[in-house]
Amino acid sequence: MHPTRGLRASLALAAALLSAACASDIPRLPDDRAVIEAETEYRIGPGDLLSVKFFYTNDLNEDLVVRPDGRISLQLVGELMAAGRTPAELSSDLQGLYAAHLLKPAVTVIVRGFASHKAFVGGEVKGPTAVPIDGRTTLADAVFQAGGPLDTAALSSVILLRKGAEGREAYRVDLSDGLMGREPLPVLRPYDVVFLPKSFIGKVGMYVELYINRIVPRNGSFMAFYELNPVDIPNTNTPAAGSGAGGQP
Repeated sequence: MHPTRGLRASLALAAALLSAACASDIPRLPDDRAVIEAETEYRIGPGDLLSVKFFYTNDLNEDLVVRPDGRISLQLVGELMAAGRTPAELSSDLQGLYAAHLLKPAVTVIVRGFASHKAFVGGEVKGPTAVPIDGRTTLADAVFQAGGPLDTAALSSVILLRKGAEGREAYRVDLSDGLMGREPLPVLRPYDVVFLPKSFIGKVGMYVELYINRIVPRNGSFMAFYELNPVDIPNTNTPAAGSGAGGQP
């Protein structure tokens, strides 16, 4: 799929989730700091350049690029999956495989070149785009790489889409709390999608633009009325007159 089409499809999915349910219905991303810090360890991906080094059998040393399917091919042991593993995990995997062939299968994996892993940022940001991530890029970093949030963004209800064990998962992240240091911000993974929805004020502004400014004449008594008599937005949390604790139903 073309990158631009993939970005549009992912952002459309995030918007569809919001239209199908209130943001409060989407679960919050678990904010356990140990889990989030564990995610910062780099995981190998397609296109990465790896150096496989043997301490006692130098003729097996080689540099290779992880294939698009995430696999690598090595002498004696053949193909194995490298994508999704940390360098330490892959080193351990190789040591176990080479134990059947070598007396001293001490081996290490070094990532020499990093492929351009990306996450997608859209919604109420100044420049919706795909942004490069390096294993340490937080959600806030990505938002500011996309130009930063617009004034109309609902920072307390940012949607994070990511691939989970059972397919695409959606989480709600409070970016405003994260920026203030009140909760940790998640480190992004390749192909995460970050979507900033409109705030209530932003939606009101869009409504005024679409349904009032484009319909009401731009001169005469209509505009004078709206300029001199601004419309009050009702507070839906205020009990109606004659009801509640102080009134009769």
